[in-house]
Amino acid sequence: MIPNIKSILYVSDIEDGSRPAFRMAVSLAKQYDASVTFLHVIVPMPDSVKVALQNTLSVETYAKMQSDGVSKLKEIIGERIDAFCSSELGNLEWAPKFETLIAQGAIHHEIIEAAARQGADMIVMGTRTHSATKQFFMGSTANKVMRYCDVPVLVVPLS
Repeated sequence: MIPNIKSILYVSDIEDGSRPAFRMAVSLAKQYDASVTFLHVIVPMPDSVKVALQNTLSVETYAKMQSDGVSKLKEIIGERIDAFCSSELGNLEWAPKFETLIAQGAIHHEIIEAAARQGADMIVMGTRTHSATKQFFMGSTANKVMRYCDVPVLVVPLS
């Protein structure tokens, strides 16, 4: 049976080296006339930092700082995603329908959750693991996503 791919979840850290995976997602979207959801996950601050801040600041100040910080970070990342897409898609005659999603949490968990929420038919992501041994023993986000997700995952090697 030929797959029917109508929704692609593209996952990125928005680094320059991630462009090959983005190009692959766009190429697949064109081939299948699919939409692309661009996901970037913000990793929460470590518990040790949270505890230090909570012990130093008032509850209200900490809550405001955290809320303002996450909002500002999401704004900055949204701008970076827009610039990234513009620089990659600027010369194309065809571009897929895009949606941008910024999540906060454990990266592999947020990817799997976003794929389910978006009804993604495929996940496209890059990996920077430089050795098979390192990847086997330490694990990577791509490995965790492939292991726990019900959606096909295309992993593109990045430089």
